[in-house]
Amino acid sequence: MTFRIVTLGDSVPWGQGLLEDEKYDALVQAALAAAHPGITLERLAHSGAVIGAFGATGTPEAGEVPGARPTIVEQCDAFADSPDTVDLVLLDGGINDVGVATILNPLALIPTLGSRITRACHDEMLVLLRKVGAKFSKASCRLLVTGYYPIVSAQSDPLGVRRLLGLHGIAVPDFLDAEEAFLAPVVERCREFFTDSSAETQRAIADAGDPRIRFVPTGFTDENAIFVAGTSLLWGLDVDEALSPLDPAAARRRAQCDLAHPGPLAVVAREYCYRASAGHPNVAGAQRLAAQILAALGS
Repeated sequence: MTFRIVTLGDSVPWGQGLLEDEKYDALVQAALAAAHPGITLERLAHSGAVIGAFGATGTPEAGEVPGARPTIVEQCDAFADSPDTVDLVLLDGGINDVGVATILNPLALIPTLGSRITRACHDEMLVLLRKVGAKFSKASCRLLVTGYYPIVSAQSDPLGVRRLLGLHGIAVPDFLDAEEAFLAPVVERCREFFTDSSAETQRAIADAGDPRIRFVPTGFTDENAIFVAGTSLLWGLDVDEALSPLDPAAARRRAQCDLAHPGPLAVVAREYCYRASAGHPNVAGAQRLAAQILAALGS
């Protein structure tokens, strides 16, 4: 029997900025190929996808262009090719329901970050897990839910962080000391999301009550955050005035962004789209994730 892998989720399992053979699900497939000749991989994950357990708006986007839809719930619903024969489901979800700009913005206080994390990573994730568990019903199927990571840490270069905030439309007020009064709270919010999203996702897994479902931490630490020289596992940006993306998919994504966001009124969305790889696992980051997943499969 052919071993089948299905990948659901957002831009992390989609592999934002990575070439096909660099994506972590492709690395898992390659590592398992010797033991499972003919192994297949079906990736429905999409950049920007929300869980969407309570609905979502927007037009489905394709490829590297971030878009809330197809939601992860929609991805699950769309899979119709004998789901009861699937052997491994890789999935994540929650960060886009909370909102990356919300995580990075110390002034986004209502509703609280904690309440947003609970709603997304527990309440919505629980709905998703029950749906995924019912859909992929093979008794031996493994359902692995990967966590997130600190986007920004105290080790991140402050100039790079300020440029990242600008990309998300967040300006440091002139009357505040950039590092102490604004950047430090950014680091704290990233830590809060990393810690609490992991805890709430694990609570959702426990509440789902399906022994086939397991949480897999990314294994990323503060030294792997964005703009940490030498040890970052995330794509950054060239900190020149152009803020050029550094990933190998940038040229292909640029063409897709031009089609998705045409015209002068869409310039902000288009420019953000060009740089959508920032903050996502780079080649080494995808390798770390694949290693974590393979370790979970072997235990």
